[in-house]
Amino acid sequence: MIFFILVLLLQFSSNWTTGMNVDNEQKTELNLTSTVGIQINEGNIASYSSSGTGAPDDPYIIDNMMINTTDSLAIEFYYVTSYFILRDSSLKGSTYGVYLSGVASGVSQVINCIIEGGLSIGGINSHYMTVHNCTLRAGQGSLFSRGLNFTKNIVEITGPASSSLMHFRDENNIIEDNIFYGDSSAIRINAVLNSSIRNNILNGAGFYIYEDQVANILNNTYENNIVNGKPFGFFYNLLDETITGNQYGQIYIVNSIGIDIEGYEMNDVNVGMQVHNCTNISVSNVNVTGKNGIEARTVEGLLIENCNWNGDDDGTQLDGVNDAIIRNNYIANFRYGIKCDFVDSIQIHNNTIFNATEEGLSCEDVTNLLATFNIISCFVESEGSQMSVNFYTCENVTLYYNVFISLGDLMAHPVEEWTVTNIKWYSESLEIGNHYSDWNGLGTYALDGDVGSVDLYPVIDFDGDSLTEFQEVILYFTDPFNSDSDSDGLDDNEEINIYETDPNNNDSDGDGYLDGEEVEAGTDPNDSSSYPSNPYLWLIVGLVGGFSVAVAVTSFVVIRKRRIKTS
Repeated sequence: MIFFILVLLLQFSSNWTTGMNVDNEQKTELNLTSTVGIQINEGNIASYSSSGTGAPDDPYIIDNMMINTTDSLAIEFYYVTSYFILRDSSLKGSTYGVYLSGVASGVSQVINCIIEGGLSIGGINSHYMTVHNCTLRAGQGSLFSRGLNFTKNIVEITGPASSSLMHFRDENNIIEDNIFYGDSSAIRINAVLNSSIRNNILNGAGFYIYEDQVANILNNTYENNIVNGKPFGFFYNLLDETITGNQYGQIYIVNSIGIDIEGYEMNDVNVGMQVHNCTNISVSNVNVTGKNGIEARTVEGLLIENCNWNGDDDGTQLDGVNDAIIRNNYIANFRYGIKCDFVDSIQIHNNTIFNATEEGLSCEDVTNLLATFNIISCFVESEGSQMSVNFYTCENVTLYYNVFISLGDLMAHPVEEWTVTNIKWYSESLEIGNHYSDWNGLGTYALDGDVGSVDLYPVIDFDGDSLTEFQEVILYFTDPFNSDSDSDGLDDNEEINIYETDPNNNDSDGDGYLDGEEVEAGTDPNDSSSYPSNPYLWLIVGLVGGFSVAVAVTSFVVIRKRRIKTS
């Protein structure tokens, strides 16, 4: 037992010096060292206190406690009505280090403590409490509400990727001067009013603001917050402006009109960008890695193009959006690549949604949708649980020239439709449909679901280069809609199976000549020392040989046109 206590003391000393701020006086004597949790209530709180009477101006002081337990709670404050301060302690429980249940409003302060647990510290119904100068370590962020004074704390996520680093809600909160360490985690601000969120530093994390009422959102103060080394861009009431320069680590924009957001790199965030209650928003050339790419709610007129999202939750989430265009984006490894709820009039073109883990394109209550030239793949563990495309209660939907691939289980149906009105999986005028990875190449293709739709014109090989769509999309990363993906004069099949050149690089050996030029000239497109002769030689030989200038120049021009040198 003595050895165990010494180990705990050493651990406590190490944590104290490395994990805590020191703007409060530290005590060295411990009132309690324990491997079991305790409950402090109104009847016994005095016995755990080193001083105080429980009055507002003389609170009970509970200090220098060290509890490291496998019990669910290290300390539970249970229906306490007296004022108290818990300070200068190290507390670890399997679920909570500190838990407050039924504690009266405004009586509790937790100061200068190290608190660890699955949820660290909690007490949703303990209002107007203070947490100051503490180090909180948790697998999942704690939930606080109403009147929280949360200042100068260090918050760390200790478990695997967590969706929530901390959760604040309700009115009159002060969240200031804290440092957060997450794993692409969210500090959730939920229905918060009259609150101050200032001078916080977020590492591997970002804010997530959930509120439907603009007046409520603007009732709070967001100032001088840093997300992954860059300012948190909180914008409201903007008109006809461009937000560019890559100076923000995360962007939230609300109640604005005619805004262009372009050229950003945002990494290790819970969501790169939130757009709420706006009109005519354009997002282009934005790269995001983290949990979510972009969320747009209640937006009229939205363009998302040439973006790259890579994460594990929702790539593009639209809710209550009208008149949207999503095109030329790369969206990889999310649970949902593009998720649309209550969306009207949306075009989805030329996107690659790669390796979704639930649904590549998920649409519920969507009307007037057109999708063409998209590549959508989903990893299927068991058929029916994941799919490339799913429609539910939608109307007026048209899809053609798309590639739908089920990974994992290649025989699984990649698309489904449920309670959909007027949906077409082909263009009648073009007589072209879509590619489905489980289609056997014979006849029409029957869609799964309760609608009974049929694609009259399913396609095996859109570009006719004799490579299957699976080979192009999954193995070679070539364009299934273009037989010559790199525009070098050789089709993809020739490059892969005949000349062994790179089908995605028009100059495989980097000698300045297109692969097709080299093949035509008889030189080796994979050897930079082998390349066509200098075309200017023909002009010199022609003139020296006595040919007319016109003939010599014509010979030079013809040959030159066939050798378009690249930089």
